[in-house]
Parts: sequence; structure tokens; C-alpha cells
Amino acid sequence: MSIDPAFIFVAVIAGPLAWLAIRDHRKLRASRMGLLDDCMRLFDRPVLTHGGDSFPSLSGSVAGRRVDVRLISDTMTIRRLPQLWLQVTALERLSDITGVAVLVRPSGYEFYSLTTGFNHVMDTPPSFPREVLVRGENPRAELSLQKLAAPMAAILADPAVKEIAVTRQGLRIIRQAGEGRRGEYLLLRQAVFDEAAVTAAALEATLSEIDTLRHAATTNQERIYA
Repeated sequence: MSIDPAFIFVAVIAGPLAWLAIRDHRKLRASRMGLLDDCMRLFDRPVLTHGGDSFPSLSGSVAGRRVDVRLISDTMTIRRLPQLWLQVTALERLSDITGVAVLVRPSGYEFYSLTTGFNHVMDTPPSFPREVLVRGENPRAELSLQKLAAPMAAILADPAVKEIAVTRQGLRIIRQAGEGRRGEYLLLRQAVFDEAAVTAAALEATLSEIDTLRHAATTNQERIYA
């Protein structure tokens, strides 16, 4: 029984290609695992975990605050390259606030969004970007928005910010940490994020913004839309 030369040719070519694909995939996953390493020095007894996609999550206490940091790979974008989102959440009870959230450039595919979980739609303050969705827990969220509009507008001036949420369970900011490399995504459908590592300084800046939101949320003085 003779072996088809074409079969031999395919086997010779396919073997090295498969090996290269496996090697690159392992290298990609390894590169993802250290993206939050620099932030660990801010935490008291940090807990670092990795998801099935190898992107890290970091939790623990920062200056006495319970903080949760996650990297979210978003490949459900429409007519855009994959996005890597940095989600920073300060977990604490805010009993005197009604939940309010703002989502920038909503597409309807933001699986990570808190804004889309609220049903009360509110008018956009003039100082906010144009393409935003502003929602609250219920009509009382209008009072929350009055308190938070000014600091939210200042944070939203950064085009990297994707979502801000202030709820009874805590405060959250989501911002862009990286954008997928075009070649790998178009050819291989791989989400490769160059220079996506989050520095401790970047995390501290986001936590400072969260502190500003907390102060505004807990003050008794109501504000007029900025």
C-alpha cells in the first residue's frame, strides 16, 4: 500500500505549524498572567488569581479598603478591535445612596456593565460626554446623580473611561487597559494586548477617583448638574 505524496507533504507542513501555534498560545497566556504584578505592592495580603483565559484578578485591602481589581477581555466589540478593560471596585456599604451608573459609548454588548442592569433612565448632564447611558436603581437615583454629576464629569473627561458606578454595595470604575493587536485578531482571532500591564501608580490614580466619588456620595449637600 503506497502513501499519497500529498498526504506526506501536508503532514510535514502541518506538524511544525501546529507546534508553533501551541508555543505561541502558551507564550500568550504566560504574558497575561503578570499584568497586575506591580499592583500587588499596594495590597495588604493580596490574593492573586487567574481565570481560564489567564487574565489575573487581584483582591485584598488597600489602605484599609476592600478592593477588587480585574482585567476583562472583551472580544464582543462591533467594528472594533478587542478591548482589555481594567475594572476597579471598592467594596463598601453606602446606605444613603441610590445606585447610579454611567456607561460610555454603549453598544448593547457590555456583558460586564452594571449600568445596563438599572432600569431608570436619566437625562444626561450637559458636562457628560455625548454618547453615554445614564441609569439608576429607581427614580430616587436622580438625587444621587445631582451629588455625583460634577466628579463623574471630571472622570469621564478621560476618554479611556468606560463606566462609572456608585451603588449601595460599593463604587466601580472601568477604563481601557489595552486594545488588541490588529494582525493577530484579523488573522487568528487572538486578542493580543501590547503594553497592557497595569502599574501601581495607575491603580492608585483610579482609587483616588473612587475616593472623590465616595466623598460626593456621602455628603448631604445636593448638587446641581454641572
